[in-house]
Amino acid sequence: MRDEGALTEDGPGSRKNPTAYFYLILMVLIGSSTAPAAKYVVQELPVGLIPLARFGLSGLILLPFVWRSVPFRRMLRHDLPRLLLTAACCVPINQTFFLNGAKLAPTTHVALIYSACPLVVLALATALKQERFAMGRLMGVLSSVVGLGVIALGNLGNATATGRDVALGDLILIGAVISWGAYLTVGKPLISRYGSLPVLAGTFLFGTLLDLPIAAWTARSWTSLSAVSPWAWVALGHLTLVVTILGLLFQNLALHKLDASQVATFGNLSPLLTMVWGNLLFGDRLTPTLALGGGLIMLGLFNTNRAAKRPVVVAGVSVVK
Repeated sequence: MRDEGALTEDGPGSRKNPTAYFYLILMVLIGSSTAPAAKYVVQELPVGLIPLARFGLSGLILLPFVWRSVPFRRMLRHDLPRLLLTAACCVPINQTFFLNGAKLAPTTHVALIYSACPLVVLALATALKQERFAMGRLMGVLSSVVGLGVIALGNLGNATATGRDVALGDLILIGAVISWGAYLTVGKPLISRYGSLPVLAGTFLFGTLLDLPIAAWTARSWTSLSAVSPWAWVALGHLTLVVTILGLLFQNLALHKLDASQVATFGNLSPLLTMVWGNLLFGDRLTPTLALGGGLIMLGLFNTNRAAKRPVVVAGVSVVK
């Protein structure tokens, strides 16, 4: 391990790394199924129960693999506050926004609004001095914000109750995007120091503990589980075993080798696949405002990431070589 003061275009985040991109491809393929699976789950299972089942079970599955490892115990001793913040952003905060938003908004909206996540990561990384300010990237941020506004206005223009619900779902999903971007940015140094699997297990376990108050507060409104269909249980199993454990493991493995903004940007291939699933499984329509807003978001992403060479500063972070 060594401390790096400033990593330029030759640093680890910019090297050609075929293994990292293989992880990213797997992350994208798995990630594109998140919103459709969540749509099935939230229609029948209580929203307050889902994070406990999903992340609690995932954490318990991973715990035997990391409990005795030196990196995991070192992380608990030296970086517990950052781990708690990472876990809070990933589980109670993000899942509260994501699941409630997914319950109201179509799958296509979930996909397109989540495509703004790289911009959140870029803003946070710049604020934390992990990346330097660039005007082209600022214009990309503004373009994506306008795109989100177009989608929201298109829903508000629908006077029906369903239209208002979708607009509310879109607003809630913005909170999900911000919290997920914070999770990626805050968790990146932990992965660099302690490795992918220990951070993943710690995030799931502590995130579940932090989610317990929310689950207890909503428990009275939980409906009977006896009426839940087999498909909803299958979707929950997919979210837990495939999306949460495998998908986020591949994401962490990529984060170990690449910058957070690179991983988040590559992840925007997932929304394109998610829209396909939304159309095939739920009959979601591609409206003009959704197409225009999505185009502006993608244009913003292109502007913020078109520079092939960019300096990266990681101050005070111990990078594993």
